[in-house]
Amino acid sequence: MNKILTVSVASYNVEAYIGENLDSILSCEAKDDIEIFVVDDGGKDGTIEIARKYEEQYPDIVHVIHKENGGYGSVQNYSIAHATGKYFKILDGDDWMDTDGLTKLIDYLKTSDVDAVVTNYYKGPEKDNLRLYNFRSKCEINTVLDPNRITVPVSMWALVFKTEVLRKAGVVLPEHTLYTDRIYSTVPFTYVNEMIVFDFPVYCYRTGREGQSVSRESRIKHIDEYLFVTETLCKHYATDNREHKEYVLLKASAAYKVSIRALLLLPANQDNLRKITEYEKRVKELAPDVYHKAASLQTKMGWVISFMRSTGYKGYWILGRIPKGKIDY
Repeated sequence: MNKILTVSVASYNVEAYIGENLDSILSCEAKDDIEIFVVDDGGKDGTIEIARKYEEQYPDIVHVIHKENGGYGSVQNYSIAHATGKYFKILDGDDWMDTDGLTKLIDYLKTSDVDAVVTNYYKGPEKDNLRLYNFRSKCEINTVLDPNRITVPVSMWALVFKTEVLRKAGVVLPEHTLYTDRIYSTVPFTYVNEMIVFDFPVYCYRTGREGQSVSRESRIKHIDEYLFVTETLCKHYATDNREHKEYVLLKASAAYKVSIRALLLLPANQDNLRKITEYEKRVKELAPDVYHKAASLQTKMGWVISFMRSTGYKGYWILGRIPKGKIDY
């Protein structure tokens, strides 16, 4: 039986969190309309044993897959290829759902035919210490929209896509690469004609866990993956043949600013300055619109990028004297 929503749970060594994760979904009043792929990506802890107990109890809902490690992208590639749900949502294994919000979402999806849905989300280290990210003040709410009317970049945590949109877009994420959620949350918008934004939360994003890919240490260590993902978005924008693609431009330029910010976390030296200038040159040649939009003075990083360019990159050495925490998120 086809489901309304497929939830893809990337589950690499998350034994401390996977129970809370699955309980938050299975407590939903509409759980029978959901299928859950718990994809254990070659983990070494007890995640898969815990997940299989849920599979035994809910065999029509929970499906546990164990595979060789291929990275985050390979998990989502598997789930997209096998999903039977009309809609598709990612939930990382150490995160969880707001159960009431999930119930509201399913109720809407049962009668919906929009290509994408955006919802608020929570962000914080634990349930008793969460901050709500709310779209109410940022875009029209409860109204079907053209995505090009969205003026803020929407992250993976807020998104639900129609599964056929993901397949039509040919979403196949790079394996053994971090930060591919940026590709996932951008490329499908080439095929999104109608979307809707709701002001209730669904996703709960756990922050501050040791070893997370968004940590400063990880971004420095995996800087080349950061840059690769951003270039992938630039290439997608450059080859998008639609007349109106403002939202894809917004997303690509936002990713570019984040990449420059990550480069500025590196020690200030001649080699890293060369890394920035060569990267700027590549993006300018590949996607001039992205290059120029990233320097918009409407954002802090836009000022930083504009300052470096206007000084012939001599400003890089001034920025190098600023404490790294001031450049970070």
